[in-house]
Amino acid sequence: MKKSLLSLLIGLICSISVVMADVTFTVNVPSGTKYCYVVGALPELSSWAAGAAIPMTQVAGSSQFTVTITGITAADISASDGYKYICGPDWKYVEVTASDGEMANRKTVGNPDIVARWRNTYNPVGIVENWTFAGKEYPVQILLPSNYDKNKQYSVTYMFGRHQRYRDAGSDTEMGDRILYSDSWGVAETVEELEKNGTEVGIIAVIYAQLPEFTPWANEEYMGTGQADAFLKGFVEDFKPAFEQKYAISSNNSACTIMGADVAGLFAFYATIKHPHLFGRCVMFSPAFWYNKKELRDFIGQLTPTYTSTYFLFVETSADSNWITDEITYYENWINNNVSFAHVYKIEGEHDDRTWGTMFATTLFDIPIELPTTEAAISNKQSITDHTANTWYFMKGEGTTSLTCDGTPTQKGYFYTDGKTPTAAQVIVKEIPVDSKKYSYYWNLNSGSNCDGELLLSSPKDIGFKNTRKTTSWQRVAVFADGSYEQSAASSEHFKVNGTTMTIGNNYELTATISLTDDKTISVHYGSVNSGSDMGELVSTTVSDNCLKANVRYSYLTNQLTVEEVGFGSSDIDLEYMHVEPAVVRVGTPVKLSVKIANKNGYNVNFRMNQNNQPSNPITLTPGENGEEYYVIQSTTSGIYGFYLDIELNGTTTKAHRAVYVKVIDGKEVEARLTNNPYQEIDWTTINQFKGNFHTHTTQSNDASDGFTTAYVVDRYHAAGYKILSLTDHDYNPYPWELFPQYMSTVPARNPAELGMLAVPGNELSKDNTNSWSERTGGQFNHHNDFFTGRQGQEFASLQESYAYTYALGGMQIINHPGQYWSIDNTYSETQKDGPGWHATNFKTYPSLIGLEVYNQGNRRPNDRILWDQILERTMPERPVFGYSCDDAHNDDQLFRNYNFMLMEELSTEELKDAMRKGETYFCYEPKGSGEAKAPRITNIAVDEDKKTITIEANGLVYWIYGTDKTSAAASSARSTVVGIGNTFCYEGYQGSYVRAFITNVYGETCTQPFSFVDVKNSTDVAGVMTDETLSIFVFPNPVVDQVSVFMNEAQTEEMLCVYDITGKQIMRQPVEGALTILPTHNLTSGIYLIEAGKRTARFIKK
Repeated sequence: MKKSLLSLLIGLICSISVVMADVTFTVNVPSGTKYCYVVGALPELSSWAAGAAIPMTQVAGSSQFTVTITGITAADISASDGYKYICGPDWKYVEVTASDGEMANRKTVGNPDIVARWRNTYNPVGIVENWTFAGKEYPVQILLPSNYDKNKQYSVTYMFGRHQRYRDAGSDTEMGDRILYSDSWGVAETVEELEKNGTEVGIIAVIYAQLPEFTPWANEEYMGTGQADAFLKGFVEDFKPAFEQKYAISSNNSACTIMGADVAGLFAFYATIKHPHLFGRCVMFSPAFWYNKKELRDFIGQLTPTYTSTYFLFVETSADSNWITDEITYYENWINNNVSFAHVYKIEGEHDDRTWGTMFATTLFDIPIELPTTEAAISNKQSITDHTANTWYFMKGEGTTSLTCDGTPTQKGYFYTDGKTPTAAQVIVKEIPVDSKKYSYYWNLNSGSNCDGELLLSSPKDIGFKNTRKTTSWQRVAVFADGSYEQSAASSEHFKVNGTTMTIGNNYELTATISLTDDKTISVHYGSVNSGSDMGELVSTTVSDNCLKANVRYSYLTNQLTVEEVGFGSSDIDLEYMHVEPAVVRVGTPVKLSVKIANKNGYNVNFRMNQNNQPSNPITLTPGENGEEYYVIQSTTSGIYGFYLDIELNGTTTKAHRAVYVKVIDGKEVEARLTNNPYQEIDWTTINQFKGNFHTHTTQSNDASDGFTTAYVVDRYHAAGYKILSLTDHDYNPYPWELFPQYMSTVPARNPAELGMLAVPGNELSKDNTNSWSERTGGQFNHHNDFFTGRQGQEFASLQESYAYTYALGGMQIINHPGQYWSIDNTYSETQKDGPGWHATNFKTYPSLIGLEVYNQGNRRPNDRILWDQILERTMPERPVFGYSCDDAHNDDQLFRNYNFMLMEELSTEELKDAMRKGETYFCYEPKGSGEAKAPRITNIAVDEDKKTITIEANGLVYWIYGTDKTSAAASSARSTVVGIGNTFCYEGYQGSYVRAFITNVYGETCTQPFSFVDVKNSTDVAGVMTDETLSIFVFPNPVVDQVSVFMNEAQTEEMLCVYDITGKQIMRQPVEGALTILPTHNLTSGIYLIEAGKRTARFIKK
């Protein structure tokens, strides 16, 4: 089939040439179409990548577009999966039929083809270009002056947008903020008005990125954050110079403005304080400093304040929370007192793009200033291809970017990027003596011995020194073959390993001898050049499980870490149990702390107690029988009691090595009966424990690594012993496995039966019905996994509609990474989205919503377990909510850290569904992801109803958890509450509604599902839990406007849906169409209506 061959044999007389084939596409499109692209299955047609579709040329004066593609034939197209036309760089602009139906793939090239309609029409403002920097392609929207003259020199404004919607989630185009458009910022219209009045605005470039690129430091609540440095480096060193060379932009940096709103405002500020010489003004609209509040304040606190003529402008709206306004005030004062001049505009309006757009012109022209261009020359030489083959020479400048030649050469050798893996590099460490000066220490490297060669960096980097610096500083630079580099600066006297200060040796080598306890990780940290404060980890490694002492050697020059294990033994006491009974009690009830230590292993053990987080006091335990010790409180008062076990060995004390708590609550006393034991029907001697994962991605998702194909992922899990696997790509269901080649022609099929696996049809529902990633836009559609329904996603606008639809279809769902949307630092009302009360209501309403991830992608959001406990406090005992631990893998590094053991008689879909509904499962987190399931395994769970005990047999220490540490209803929650330690939990006199077990060993963590308790003293029954067998009906939206969606489980098409008005008059009757029936309501008058289908009823309101 392919395509053309041209062979040229140099030095011979003959040559062979086959003429290349080509295909011309010609298409007539609807009038007014400005752009047209062809996209198809063949690589020459971008392999169905809409963003890389082939642009076509419009025939002058017509609605016809054409393009010729070389290297393919009509036969190639016919043999492929065909092609389609789109009028914009996204599938939302695809062609449809005249009746708005789905178009079949074209396989025969017409002369011409005809497009009847577009799904949406693409009408971009300005020029749209895709630029690649920082290893990623970013869309850039460019607005040039109407009378643009390439021979002039224009000012430039860089505006950063974060594909964010502030109203009507998903209603905008792929450009996110739509900064230039009239329905958003309206910048294009503003510029047009300014030009009419004779004001020249210059060139505007809007760069679209996401939250990770705009956050300088990682925020554990948000995935992937903390990539601003890489993005900024790419912008400053790659994009900005190339862009300013392509367009007629002034070289005077005073004519350069950087702007951003919300988190892009945080980025604009960070970019400016890192590179003040590049920007004449920095404009921030409602900047979201709170993403990195502590880190940013610490960062500027370590800077040496140096005057800059950059002008800082803040815009603060009346809707901005104090999270924003307090930080604006803080940075306004810091700027005015230290480095420059800042002004804050306080305006009425929302925290949204429309409000910010009203201030665009004002902030762009307020108080013009002049900023001199940088004094440092930038070399354009590009001769060096292997940067490690060349010696580099140090250049420096104290308080100036005009660098002088220091002349110190680099050393060729190796740099150990992870402390143990050598990489060829040129390395240098400069020792900077202590002085009393306050200045920026600028540096660069030059390829010439007289500093007359190529510069390593396009502009010098700097270290900010304060006049309070008390120690010699070390600065390290390692240059790698591709020209990339690693740089750090540290106080020579503040290197620490596991908190122990290291001793300085020769050639920048440091040593220490340390003791280890349970944690076998050895971590080397460095200190700030100014204060010596901890700046984070440089390298780390682990030692053997029985190592108690180690000699550590670290080379700052090469970053190599060497560890010699010299002491061995037990690193812990042998604690059999530590519990308080009852663990949750009413005021005045006596409680007893019981502790049994089988072997102290040379440790001294002491105990303390406190109440309501007040300072603790020592307590003495009374010896009891069989080696037990105890302590009794005869009369408890309201709040939380904490009991702490401290250990000491050789002068090293570990506070709160173990801790348990007692909750004392108001109200009448209850008598607890165990009502929900998810393991009640399990025979642990015969049951199968099938390892499974319910959330992972492949290259069918847009954010998975290359090569992470469906077959590859299946093979990796199969090799690691997984028996159950669901591939859950974003709004895509790669199932059945036998059809993998249909999704991607180069990927082979897999047969789960032959592999001895159970393939679970699943899908991570990610976007709403307007193609919106709602977690980035403030919309309603958080990610959740859907199982057993075959849904492809993007059907609905709200989560509740999605929950109802899956319930109606008979499927199941779990909530993915809830901590991505919920923050422990926020206070939520009981009905506020993403709060525990909101989740609890959803769980009580939709039986198909069986649980949530409490471990995701390792343990990237530890607070998910706190959220789980807060939900359980609201739903138990009536509604169990089950936890899951899922890899959510997008690459190899994220595999095998999370797994679930499904307790099943046989490996079948029905058995799996039954186990998921009943919670017959436990789940694990293993940080190193061995694939060997080394986290604690449970071998038995036994309940003794007479003794009122639950006993777990497992290879790990068992903790019992109930609720969270809240001393009052209004108090913040800091952690889940440990109410017992040991294999057995006694619920005699227990006043809590549930308890769950958390088990640890040196390899990882394991959790059971919750056990629930009911009060049999004051009530005779428990409210029933709605099950999948309950006949239910849900309506959305409510109130309605033009139509209402009716969801029903076990719907029968012979049933009729009847609508009645408030008088009881039947005004509509329509057959049931299935799980989802759409009823027109545009002709209904305002009021309350009743829908009835058999015995099911629901109400809705017509606006």
